[in-house]
Amino acid sequence: MEIKIIDNKSLCQSWNQFLFENNGSFLQSFEWGEFQKSLGKQIWRIQVREKEIVSGQTLVVEEVFPFKKKSCFYIPFGPVFKKELSPKEQKEIIAAILEKIQNIVQTERAVFLRIEPYTGLMLPDGLSVVIPGRRIQPQKTLILDLLQGEDEIFKDFSSKTRYNIRLAEKKGVRIEFSNQYNPAFYSLIEKTSKRDKFHSFNEEHYRKLFACASQNFKIRLCSAIYEDKVIASYILIIFGESAVCLHGASDWDYRALKAPNLAQWARIKTAKEMGAKKIDFWGIDEKKWPGITNFKKGFDGIKFVYPPTRDIIFQRKWYKFYNIARRVI
Repeated sequence: MEIKIIDNKSLCQSWNQFLFENNGSFLQSFEWGEFQKSLGKQIWRIQVREKEIVSGQTLVVEEVFPFKKKSCFYIPFGPVFKKELSPKEQKEIIAAILEKIQNIVQTERAVFLRIEPYTGLMLPDGLSVVIPGRRIQPQKTLILDLLQGEDEIFKDFSSKTRYNIRLAEKKGVRIEFSNQYNPAFYSLIEKTSKRDKFHSFNEEHYRKLFACASQNFKIRLCSAIYEDKVIASYILIIFGESAVCLHGASDWDYRALKAPNLAQWARIKTAKEMGAKKIDFWGIDEKKWPGITNFKKGFDGIKFVYPPTRDIIFQRKWYKFYNIARRVI
């Protein structure tokens, strides 16, 4: 078994191709790794080969106690394994990776490794493992099959959703797509975050995300426009044959126009036109986000629950401090 650290941009295509063939998430893409680097984070792309590539994972270094130069490692929606591998083979690969990264653990002074797997995961015996109370990525989501025709997809929406889409069209809301960042998007994010009292990324985060777009990692900004004003704006990501409805916001003052409904339908149609076979509505939670969850449910889709997060602990004392700090924040 050969384990390599991949950082050469000329290997971008082969890295992504492995993900395409083995149901890898855009969060494991070469471009997402570059995006994390543009945010000032250290990443490690770890590839495992036998006769061919059998696993790939991007490990992101996150600061947890900057004053002590302590960090944690994070693998979002990974590791990605070759489909044919058995749970036992996957377990052996993880054991080899953990052994390989011990030097990185020491260099980065890592307190723990957080893994949020996309599919079921068996970890090696003898590890100090905790299932944390918080996640970074959504625990549950809705995924819509795009292999049907547009009429069939539309027919399966709730009657209220179909009505709201038609109402937005009737009221004169129009949709535009762009592959360029637009400051109007962040203006809506800021306005919404202040109204609903949630923390948002800064504007540079989104600018850098658009800068990482490529032929494999397509980003489109979907904007709903009324009387020359952007009243709703959302991000659509296409990676391979999968699409993701990422961040966005709408202007509450124009809520009667139902622009978000029309924009979501436009993202679904555009994802299908761009070759996606499925679209992920990116997170539901009936208790935490009842409004947005009901909105997404109106567009049908199959509920998908991701396996639990696992924290592999390297430094018990600092991990305990980390959890105390998280409860206080």
